[in-house]
Amino acid sequence: MSLRRAGLQCSGVFMFVSTVDPGAQELQRYVRWRWACPITFCPHFCKFTVHERCVQRAPASCIATYSKSKRAPATLAHHWVEGNCHGKCARCRKKIKGYNGITGLHCRWCHITLHNRCVGSAGGSCSLGRHARHILPPTAIRPLVLDRQRSLPHRPQIDQQSLPTSISLPISIAASSEEKKEEREKREPRAPPISFQITPPDGSCPLLVFINPKSGGRQGSRVLRKLQYILNPRQVHDIAKGGPMQGLQMFKDVKNYRVICCGGDGTVGWVLETMDKVQMDTQPAVGVIPLGTGNDLARCLRWGGGYEGESIHKILDKIARASTVMMDRWHIVVENTTTDCEQPQMPDSAPHPTVVPYNIINNYFSVGVDAAICVKFHTERERNPDKFSSRMKNKLWYFEFATSEQFAASCKNLHEHIDIVCDGASLELNKGPALQGVALLNIPYAHGGSNLWGSSGAHRRGRFPNAQQDIGDKLIEVIGLENCLHMGQVRTGLRASGRRLAQCSSITLTTKKTFPMQIDGEPWMQPPCKHVGIADNAVRTMLISGRSCMSFYTRQTKIRCVRCVRCGPVDAYL
Repeated sequence: MSLRRAGLQCSGVFMFVSTVDPGAQELQRYVRWRWACPITFCPHFCKFTVHERCVQRAPASCIATYSKSKRAPATLAHHWVEGNCHGKCARCRKKIKGYNGITGLHCRWCHITLHNRCVGSAGGSCSLGRHARHILPPTAIRPLVLDRQRSLPHRPQIDQQSLPTSISLPISIAASSEEKKEEREKREPRAPPISFQITPPDGSCPLLVFINPKSGGRQGSRVLRKLQYILNPRQVHDIAKGGPMQGLQMFKDVKNYRVICCGGDGTVGWVLETMDKVQMDTQPAVGVIPLGTGNDLARCLRWGGGYEGESIHKILDKIARASTVMMDRWHIVVENTTTDCEQPQMPDSAPHPTVVPYNIINNYFSVGVDAAICVKFHTERERNPDKFSSRMKNKLWYFEFATSEQFAASCKNLHEHIDIVCDGASLELNKGPALQGVALLNIPYAHGGSNLWGSSGAHRRGRFPNAQQDIGDKLIEVIGLENCLHMGQVRTGLRASGRRLAQCSSITLTTKKTFPMQIDGEPWMQPPCKHVGIADNAVRTMLISGRSCMSFYTRQTKIRCVRCVRCGPVDAYL
């Protein structure tokens, strides 16, 4: 019997089902229903597992993600799914025993497990369980009926294009049937996406989650499935399919909610840039689940340097306890020069991006040696994406490119070909050691955890000895980098920081030759330009995790912790 994928259309969602083909000896491990077959189907949304031959006889276990009528009851009823119940009964506290795991019931929304005989005492209404404050029940989502839909010809009840990108997954049953479906869709007029009206319950703060499944060695695919099962699937969106615009448009009229970005710094920047384009009643706070390689913003906000398989339930608990902090954002404008300045031609065998990726700086901007490493990394990843399948491999590739750049020194004597003006005053880059790179920092971390500005007590004899770094002080820090070895020494702690140049509110750069540049890890090759203007932009509310009794940034004062009741200097960034 050949393996194939199938979909069940019921209860308002188009299920994605995975296949399992167990061996003869392990057949009993995968039998989840009452009829034995060699293939099982397991949808991600309700976890109701059934064999291929049993699909027609299986009950409709799909969940309803929204209410199809205004007459729907205001309270949510339990959605019971049979089988696969592990642990103890929530009522009698006895272990649920059964043959091949086909006894017991569990609720898809609140995730309680009960014996079949104990279901009657569970009550009719569902409390949504542990994360009720962050979950949108189906009773809170209602579709808006559009007049133009009435003029369209009759179509099936479920349209794959009418669902959010997170659950509009392609299902391939057979090549011939798929071709016929595409031809039929081309002939028929396509209905517009369904618009929803969201009315969250009182006291709730629902989450709007955007996940990049390709981040961090494709960890996002597993996180996507887990969050779709814990939350309402309408709250979880695959950012690789359609971008974040559809989800933000769906939540734009909601008063109190939070946005969670599951990905790297580039994913967070993409979501923040899209939020600037959507007219919202309120600006939601943005949290980060780090799935990328560097995750500098996540480190700054104390969400960690990378997702290592932690429990999603614990992460949601941290989000519920998280506080907010204001983060500066900077607008960048690049004007290319028209004079006959030196502009070396790039080799045809190594095409590099030449377009500025963003016009907003969230984390950092740099020109020179670190951007050259980033250009090589992105170029190689575009050529051979299979070589960058995990976070560890990505870091090893960064190390290799940094080593080659140390010997190549492609940005040697950068200070002779660049002019920097900070708050109207020109920086004298010729004084001091030669520089191969200049970085502008909005957050303390860069390059995967390097604190280039350093702690406030490490520069008592240098420039700006008492200058403190804060993401909400309307100031941006400027530091100089001597070479790749200098960056590595700062990363390993052998040197305190980079060369502090300035702390200002506006910057203008002028370059006389082609240099690599990057914004938040997205590089490009910049030809000679007469003006690179960087000025303060609107701030954004971010979610910060961690202990609330400590200061967010370094302070050279003695304070008393309200938890451990100990007094001492707090001179390390938390």
